[in-house]
Order: sequence, then structure tokens, then C-alpha cells
Amino acid sequence: MASETPSARKTTLRSILGLARTQARQVDWGLVIAVALGLFAASPFLLRPGLPRHTDAELHIYRAAELGHIIREGVLYPRWSPNLYLGYGYPIFHYYAPLTYYVSNAFALLLPGVGIVGGVKAVFVVGLVAASVGAYLLGRELFGPEPAVIAAAAFGFCPYALFIDPHARGVLAEHFAISLAPLSFYFFHRLMRGPTRGTLLGSVTFLGAVVFSHNLTGLVVSGLLAGYWIWEVVFGGRGRSWRWGPIAFALAAALVAFFWLPALLESGAVKLDVIGPGHFDFREHFLSLAELLAPSRRIDWGATGPRYRHNLGLAQWVLAIPALIAVIKGINTPRMDGAGRHLAFFLAAGLGLSFLMTRPSTFVWERIPVMPYLQFPWRLLGPANLMVAICAAGSMALLPEGLWRRWAVTGGFVFVILTALPLLYPPPWPADFGGTTPADILEWEKDSQALGTTSTGDFLPVTVEVIPPPMDTLVRSYRDDGPIDKVNRATLPEGAGVTVVEHKPNYDRFRVVTPTRFVLRLYTFYFPGWRAYVNGERVDIEIARPEGFITLDIPEGTHDVLVRFEATEPRMLGGVVSAVALIALGVILAGWSREQEPVVLSPCAECHPATWLALGASLLLIVLVKGAVLDPHEVLYHHSAPGHAVPAQHTLRAEFGDQDQPKIELIGHDLPRAEVRPGDIVPVVLYWRALTDLETNYQSFVHVAQPLDVAWAQEDHLNPGGLPTSRWPTDRYVWDEYSIRLPQQLPPGTYSVNVGIYSLSDGGRRLQRVDGIDTARDSIVIGSIEVVGPGAP
Repeated sequence: MASETPSARKTTLRSILGLARTQARQVDWGLVIAVALGLFAASPFLLRPGLPRHTDAELHIYRAAELGHIIREGVLYPRWSPNLYLGYGYPIFHYYAPLTYYVSNAFALLLPGVGIVGGVKAVFVVGLVAASVGAYLLGRELFGPEPAVIAAAAFGFCPYALFIDPHARGVLAEHFAISLAPLSFYFFHRLMRGPTRGTLLGSVTFLGAVVFSHNLTGLVVSGLLAGYWIWEVVFGGRGRSWRWGPIAFALAAALVAFFWLPALLESGAVKLDVIGPGHFDFREHFLSLAELLAPSRRIDWGATGPRYRHNLGLAQWVLAIPALIAVIKGINTPRMDGAGRHLAFFLAAGLGLSFLMTRPSTFVWERIPVMPYLQFPWRLLGPANLMVAICAAGSMALLPEGLWRRWAVTGGFVFVILTALPLLYPPPWPADFGGTTPADILEWEKDSQALGTTSTGDFLPVTVEVIPPPMDTLVRSYRDDGPIDKVNRATLPEGAGVTVVEHKPNYDRFRVVTPTRFVLRLYTFYFPGWRAYVNGERVDIEIARPEGFITLDIPEGTHDVLVRFEATEPRMLGGVVSAVALIALGVILAGWSREQEPVVLSPCAECHPATWLALGASLLLIVLVKGAVLDPHEVLYHHSAPGHAVPAQHTLRAEFGDQDQPKIELIGHDLPRAEVRPGDIVPVVLYWRALTDLETNYQSFVHVAQPLDVAWAQEDHLNPGGLPTSRWPTDRYVWDEYSIRLPQQLPPGTYSVNVGIYSLSDGGRRLQRVDGIDTARDSIVIGSIEVVGPGAP
């Protein structure tokens, strides 16, 4: 056989290279970069074992573990969690959207060796990737692939999605719901643009998934999508396509009706203590405009918890300014391809959401009944960041295609990531999270007092008037190898015996032998759906007061007793509605002929290769510099040594204790405002540390006083820094933030800022100063403020 000539080899090589170029042009490199962004955002989860404790991530891990235990017992959709609330049971999955816990268990089942902690971590990671990918797809649909990369970076690396939700708060469900919001908007926009089977299925699936992930976020995202639909109908003139918006909403709502409809109809069966005065009052959590627009802080690993800002992200709002100017001036260039209308909606929504996070919006929160259930106005940061990210992409779309746009996109891309880098350093957490068995969960509930994995007993049945303490026999049965024993054996009559025949998540079966009639008392809270049977005959359940336990009358003799959790009419109704919706969706999709589907082309992905090369190289360079230079030298985070608080504006040493026994030390403070006016808010931050292990929970105060024993304004904290002092470590400090509102009638003058520690359990007695500094025996003046201007009449 003749050897191949050099010219033939060159021809073959050209063919291969040509084929490679063709294949490369068919790749959506923007989508690849969006995935890479999501993985970079998830790097703390990917590079560290375990998950943090002492954030809400703990709650979500135990909920996911509880769901896994129940599923393995054969109950696929439990509305009752038998092992929660000290083993008395809790209807958390009946009221709290459980999708993330199902996904966590799916990862734990499909990935060998991952376990439920790894499954929860996987959901966090998937959420971060979905956030970037969804924002990219939405931005690409509106403005093209190059601006869409800015949308992916601006949303995936916004403070709320990158750090606040997954790390600082650890709220798995809300994080996942917010991350799916861009995909909901993407499919809904496509549906409005030209309905197809894929866009209808995507719209219904992702909107339903948001609702089934987090109740409150589902309401917010649904409201925004409804607003977008109205905007398009009023200003877009979409012809007959407008009908598909309500159809998608109805199908999504009906598909998850098995969850929300029974929860709504049976909301009166639980206390729902989630609004009202105190920590969960929305009035306590408004943001200032300065905080919204401020850059992110560096995190201090020497603190018990990260101190961060609830902000939009510096780069995000800066990049959105050109879009704001363009909309105000009515600029709609040919390059925007008619997307100015969409941009105007996202700008209006972003500004509206930002306004709702500030105090001037109080009247809105007070007049719309559902708003107080959000509890924290800053919860709107996630949706607001999505709006701002699309506006940032719109700013890039205003530029002409070519070199200037490529430079602007690359510069904006780098700007977003660099300003977000400090948030990629969450405080370290233990490599081993610990056990997640029902016994482990019960012990954790006892220690943390987060009964039912909720902080306020949100879903405690209304029949529980007094919270019972842990019962020794029940707790012991969780530790032992035998079945869980929920019988109150102390109340059994002499000669009676009760044997646990079978214990399952949704029923208990007993064999009862008794010489006399008696009342069988169970350590299970009553909740609608519990029914009792003696020898197959249904008997009445009596609710024991004040604990709310199940009791039933047992006649003398030998009996088979069954106590079972069954469906109620609202739950059956919800199931029927969801089944009908599923059938209807299937019929619509099956009956959709290909001739009915309009050809809807996505914006061309064939951008100049230099754009993708510059973006990819920039991201790779940032990753390499972070790993090789920034990480080893602790450039982007603090690591205060014990007894020090690097971020503190002022350092000091003031020890508090009893009889020359120091217990707590004030090591620093922030007092940024020296001159104020009546009615202003005085911000103060105190930095405490425990000098020894504390058994008592102490309280802290800040007084604005003149003279020292007359407080004109004050703020006290039940748990300084949001952490009971009995849980303060000795090797890290606690930051304790105050916002003290001055009276409108406060006279001008100089006022001392006086702080101290006291014990409510000891009648309000203050701890004494034991550091030898003669300022005040039971407090310390950390500074003064000057009140200028007259008080209000």
C-alpha cells in the first residue's frame, strides 16, 4: 500500500481541524461558563467534608434524615414525623415544603457512601449551579449569550445566593427555591413568547418545584411571575399566547395541591406562631439603603458566627445603572431587539423589591395580610438580586456587538467575581457532622431546644397547651434495640400489661392485657388524622390536657389496640386535585401535535470565540490566584486570635464577673456615629468573649444615658449576639449588634453610651466589673454621642 503523501496528510489535518471548529461552534460556551461559575461558587462545599452546625443547615439535615427514616419504613409521603419534638411527633412535612429533603435522600440513595449529610450538601451544590445556569438561560433568551454571562455571574455570585442563604443561615429549602427562580422565569418567558410542549412542561415543573421547595419563596416567585404575565399582556400584545400564562399557573398550583391545599385547610390545627412582636416581627428587620448598596464584608473566622451585610452586591447594582438610565430615557436600540420592555419590568421589580426591604415600606407590610408571614424583609434580597442581575445583563446588551462589548462583558464578569471573593470564605466547620439517627435527633432537640427542628414550635398542635418535658421511658426506648415505646407506663393499673407489637411511622399496635378498665395514655401528640381501634372496632380518642397526648379507654380483658394516622378529607381532596392536574397535563402534552408548535429559535450562540476565551481565561486565572496566593496568605478573610476582634473599630478590655471571678470580657466595640439627631438610630456593635465555660444565660444592655443612671434610650438582648451565653466558646468572640432608636423629644446634649451584662434568672442582677478599672462598678461607658437639633414638640 502506498504511503500517504504530505499533501494528503495536510488535507486530513485541515478536515479534522475544520470538524473540530464546527463542533466547537455548536457548543454553547456561555452555558459551560455558567456551570463552571456554579461549581466555583460551590467550592466551599466541594472542598470541605461535613456541613456546619449551629446554623439552620443543622435543622434541614435532621429533617432530611427524619424523612429518610420514614421512607425506609414504607411511608412515601409522610405528613406526620413520629420521632420529632422529643419523640411526641410533629406534622412538619404537612406544612413545610419537603422537596429538598426528598432530593437529599435521592442523592444519599444513589451515591454510595454519601449519607444524608452528603445528600444535603449535594442539594446546596445543585442549587448554586442551577442559579448560574438559570440566570444565564434567562439572560440569553432576553439579550443574547454574551450579556447572559453577566446575568449568570451577577446572580450566582450575589451575596444572598452565594453566602447568606447557604452558609450564614444554612437555609436549604429557601436556597434551593431561590436558585430555581431563574429557570421558572426562563420557561415562563419562553411560554409567553411561543408555547410548546417543552415550555409548558418546564413552566409547570419549575414553578411547582419552587412552591414545593419553600412556601414563602413560592409565594414571592409566583407573585413576580404573575406580575410579569400582566406586564406582557398589557405592554406586549402577545396575541393568543397570553392564555398560556394562567394555564401554567393553574396546572402548577394544582399539581402541588396535595401539599398546600390540606396545609391551608388545616392551618387551624397548629399554632403557627411565626408573626408578632419580637424577633419575627418584620419591623425589626428592615434594611437601610446604605447597607443594600454597601460592599460585602470580609468574614472573621475568629467569631462564633459570620458578620455580614444584607446587600445587593456592589458590582451587581453598579452594572445595572446603565440599564436604569436607558429605561428612564426611553432608549431602545436595535441591538436590544425589542427587549427594552422586558428590561423595564425587571428594573421596576428590582426597585420595588428593594423599596420593600426598607423602613418607608412599613405601610405596605401592614396593609397586605400575607406580608408579615415573610418575617424578614431582607428575604426579598434573593428575588431582588435576580431582577438586578437581568438588569446588569441588559446594560451589556445596550453596547454594540464587537470589541467594546467583549471588553465590557469580560470586565463586568471579573468585577462581579472579585467583589464576591470574600464570601467564598465561610468559617470552617467540623469534618464530622455527627449522627443522624432518631436517637441522635432527640438528643440534639434536648440540647438545642429547637423542638421539632423549629425554633418557635411553628407547627405545634393547638391542643398542646403545656410543652411536656422529655419522658425517660420514651427516650430510653430510642437508645435501646427494641421497638419505640410510646406508652405512659406510670399510669398503667396494677396487673395490666401493654406489649408493643409493632411500631411504624404512621401507626402503633399493642397487645393489652388488663384485669380492669383503664385509660391508655400514649406519648404521642394528637393531630387530625389519628384514629384508634380496639379489636378492629373504632373507638374515640380523648385528648389529654394540658399536654395534648392521645388517650383512649380500654375495657378489661385481652385486646389488640391499633392507633393509626390516616388521611383526612382535606388531604384526600388535595390528592384528587393533584391527580386530575397530572392527567390534564398529560392529555395536553400528548395532544400537542408538532404542527402546533411554533419554531422558536434561541438567540444565536455563535459569538466571537475571543469572548469565550477571555471569559474562560479570566475565570481560570481567578481560581488559580485564589488557590495559590489568596488562600494561603488569608488576604480576603480575618482570623482573629482568641481575645482579639480584628474588625472592631475600637479595642478595650473590660471584664465582668462575680467576686473577682471574671466570666465575660468586652474586647471591642463599634460606635460609628458621633453626631446624631432626635429620632435617629444609633448603631452599636459590641464584641464579647467568654473567659470560662458559662452555665448561666446572661443578657446584655446598651443605654444612651445622661446622667449615667438615667437611660433616655436603650436596647437589651436576651441572647447577646443571638447565641445563649451558655453556648459561648472561650476561643472565639461573639459580635452583638444594636440599633438604638432615639426619642423624638430627646433634648440636645452629650450622652454616654453605657453597656453591661446582667442575669434575668437572678432578678436582673448585673455582673460587676472585676478588671480594676474604676469607671462604673457594673457597666462601662464605651463612648459618647452628641445630639444636635431640637427634639420634636
